[in-house]
Amino acid sequence: MKVVAVVGHHKSGKTTLIEALVKALKRHGRVGTVKHMPGHHVDHGDTHRHLMAGADVVIGIGLGQIVVTPEGSLESALQEMQNRGIDFVILEGFKSSQYPKIAIGGIDVPNKMCDVEAVNDSTVDHLVSMILSL
Repeated sequence: MKVVAVVGHHKSGKTTLIEALVKALKRHGRVGTVKHMPGHHVDHGDTHRHLMAGADVVIGIGLGQIVVTPEGSLESALQEMQNRGIDFVILEGFKSSQYPKIAIGGIDVPNKMCDVEAVNDSTVDHLVSMILSL
């Protein structure tokens, strides 16, 4: 399973780039994404209360399904992706992780593969080639 993170400041275009990468990588296998959401509702509110009550798994159903477990770590999420047979995982955020990173907006992060200034077909094709070679 190949894992790469897309990192950048708030509103820098990370989600737009991830959308393009998911569509392009789907031609090469199964794709999953993991979004870093510190302070999101799973850390507070009802979801947190369910977990603190002792639930082993909490599943939220709306337009899709979200699975929350007490482990709540990047490694547990990646293990879940591997269990589901995912070929490529794109992380949104996780700037300090050890995984290769595509940086938007010139931020300085460890293990940077490249910087991206604009999302276009040529850029996405180049990034897919880089990801395939990991």
